[in-house]
Amino acid sequence: MELIKDTSRVVKPRARRAIRGAVRRGRRATSRAAASAKRLPLPVRMRQRLYEVLPWRPRRFEVPVEMLLLGGQNRVSASEYAAQTDTLLWPSTRVIDGPHTALLRAAIAGSLSDEEILASAYAEMARSCIRLSGQFFAATDDAGIVAEARGFIARRDSGAPPAADRPHQSAARTPVRVARVEASDYFQVIDGHHRIALAAVADQPTVRVQCKWLTVSTPLQDILNQMSWIGGERELYQPVSAPELTKSWATVRSCTDRLTKMLGSSADLGLEPRTSSYLDVASCYGWFVSEMGAAGFDAHGVERDPLAPILGKAVYGLDASRVTTGDAVDFLGSGRRFDVVSCFSLLHHFALGRGSVSADEFVRLLDGATGRVLFLDTGQQHEEWFEKSLSQWDTDYVKKFLLANSTFDEILDLGPDIDAVPPYEKNYGRHFFACVRNQS
Repeated sequence: MELIKDTSRVVKPRARRAIRGAVRRGRRATSRAAASAKRLPLPVRMRQRLYEVLPWRPRRFEVPVEMLLLGGQNRVSASEYAAQTDTLLWPSTRVIDGPHTALLRAAIAGSLSDEEILASAYAEMARSCIRLSGQFFAATDDAGIVAEARGFIARRDSGAPPAADRPHQSAARTPVRVARVEASDYFQVIDGHHRIALAAVADQPTVRVQCKWLTVSTPLQDILNQMSWIGGERELYQPVSAPELTKSWATVRSCTDRLTKMLGSSADLGLEPRTSSYLDVASCYGWFVSEMGAAGFDAHGVERDPLAPILGKAVYGLDASRVTTGDAVDFLGSGRRFDVVSCFSLLHHFALGRGSVSADEFVRLLDGATGRVLFLDTGQQHEEWFEKSLSQWDTDYVKKFLLANSTFDEILDLGPDIDAVPPYEKNYGRHFFACVRNQS
């Protein structure tokens, strides 16, 4: 338990540092864009002047309301706001799913009391703005928040613009301003959240916007790019649902096929989730830990990447203390045992000499940590990228290897995964094994 407790003490500072990294990357992107301007056939002074006076594209255009994501508040950037409020997915949330629109929809459904307003996500956002910058428009306390909320709700009926002399209030003719989110069809709102929410509840399909020259990335994109074993590819190794990932981020592993087989096999063995423990070795983002926990298991994971607990908390609502950050070999050697253990796509790294122990020693460590059943898959020789380096490792060899280097009573082949689809049709299709220890 100490390993898990130790992790929870450092998660929040790490989360803030990770999200703040988005701010630094944004600054570097600005520098790169300024450097690229040097290629323009203009004198240096004119180029510099253009970047000073033309931060926005002059042309305005229509954008679907549903393609607009929450951005910064009170002149605080989206990335910094997400870091300061510990809400990694704030900039990955559509405005139509955000607090501005939710407040209006609640008001449409029925009259809101002051208490209901103060209990809303809109009030929570307002309090965050007050904490960060001293005020939310004219509000500096709960009474002011209620007044601002009621003024916003009244705009839906009257169509009148808000008072122009409020702090952080845009001028009446200021357009909705956005920045395109890189590698996606979405835009991050820089100014105009309230106007977009009003358009949404009025069933207005689009809003007219003015766009920044430079693109932005979301903190979620940045953390995924930083994960130490991804190697710069836009690939998701477990399902992650976020609007800006749908276009360019491929989900490499469906995971649902493995989960279905794990739950079914555990039930066949008579394992009761409420009284059984589970460990996912190399738990990645934490999807299996989350799903097995939802099924009733006392679920834990071990993952070497320190960003994993942060990501799991944000995208799955996973308690960060459920994932231990550290080396799998060290964790497995600690002597802890779990009724159910899973280890996906890791064994072949030891077979290829990339681990701190041999492949047979790693299997023995997994064996020692497993009380009843180990679920495992590994790279195999039929895959294009392993046809030479793992030339022996066909399905029969893997099964015999597991049996020879463990104390399990039987090794069941549960069939291949469903991940061998374009553009990975020449890879994956790895067989899924259940290594079972019969009850004495």
